[in-house]
Amino acid sequence: MSLESVSETNHHHHHLQHKNIHYGKPYFAVLLAAFSSLGGWFFGYDQGVTGGIVIMHSFKNDFCIGVYANTTVCDLSIAALPPDYRQFLVLFTLMYNLGCFIGALFISSFVAEKFGRRAIIFTSTVLFIIGTSMVILPPGGSKTIMIFILIGRIVEGTGVGCSSFSCPLYASEIAPTHLRGMLSGFMTMGIVTGLFAANVVNFFLQNHKWGWRLSNGIILIAPFILMVGIFFCPETPRWLFKKKGRESAEKSLRRIRKTYDVTAELNAIADAVQEEGNEISIKELFTTKKMLTRLGIGMGIHVFLQTSGISPIFAFGGIIFQSVLGSGIIPLLILSGANMLSTIPALFLFDRLGRRNLLMFCGLGMVVGHLVAATAFATGCNVVKTVINNIIVNEEVNCGTNV
Repeated sequence: MSLESVSETNHHHHHLQHKNIHYGKPYFAVLLAAFSSLGGWFFGYDQGVTGGIVIMHSFKNDFCIGVYANTTVCDLSIAALPPDYRQFLVLFTLMYNLGCFIGALFISSFVAEKFGRRAIIFTSTVLFIIGTSMVILPPGGSKTIMIFILIGRIVEGTGVGCSSFSCPLYASEIAPTHLRGMLSGFMTMGIVTGLFAANVVNFFLQNHKWGWRLSNGIILIAPFILMVGIFFCPETPRWLFKKKGRESAEKSLRRIRKTYDVTAELNAIADAVQEEGNEISIKELFTTKKMLTRLGIGMGIHVFLQTSGISPIFAFGGIIFQSVLGSGIIPLLILSGANMLSTIPALFLFDRLGRRNLLMFCGLGMVVGHLVAATAFATGCNVVKTVINNIIVNEEVNCGTNV
């Protein structure tokens, strides 16, 4: 019999052995997952707030007016803005994404495995608080300070990258099997709720003299609460079983499930941990057809989701919509609201329709949405450029009422 057949047989045996696990009362696990999703909340808020603050007068007053140009030039469309200021706008988002990459790839797994799931959640909050403070507290009007702020964006993004790794991991490891999809989805719900909240705050603070700083600063409430509260949450039984033994895992599991009958679930955790010891090597991952297929599907889903265009829309949507529709913050508010409301049904459909079916249905919806938007803009809008000495000094996008 092949190793693959043995593996499939063992998996089937373990499934039958542990299918009648008593998970006790699930409410505490739900509360813990909801609390950890605060990491998703400040993740989403930080993404959502950026698209709106870059078109606020308070932001332009700090980083464009008197630094690169006067008020009149800084209020022009994106194509006519000073090149150095446009570069700063790109770097303002790029440095954040660089930080996310560093946090998710290089920091999260190390801290999570060595010090625990709570430790990486705590780390993400500390990094985010430090980074956000570096962004919103320094005064504007100086290119040197702008460099410091960009460094702050890297630190801020690092915290977000860590939270994107740690919070769903924590939720999935404390969740009963039948609720794992929904509780892991709390992170996504936190992200889209944060996106919507950011645009609501941007709407009310858009004309305030400290508008962009206040919009960015309000989110610090969430990581402060998470930073303190995570110490009152139990560590995940799975990590405790691997690092500190069965007894520590049992205490944590009893606390989470609110029952002493956790033997069957502990046995299931033991089996899962033992199977982890039989992981394939990196070489086998890229040379074994079955593993390569799984790797390609897993990476492909995430790559295509990111290249669908929704992330740039939230990051630069304020500038885009202001150029096309004459208003940037309200369209972002509507878009983030639709994004949030459509996520709620998904939480309950994860474990009913299945992940694959949900991906197909939602992917079809994204295709239709992109086609409608692209057709409307292509047929209903035209661009009028003002060019002097081969330099674009202004650019207006005129759209019909049907767009």
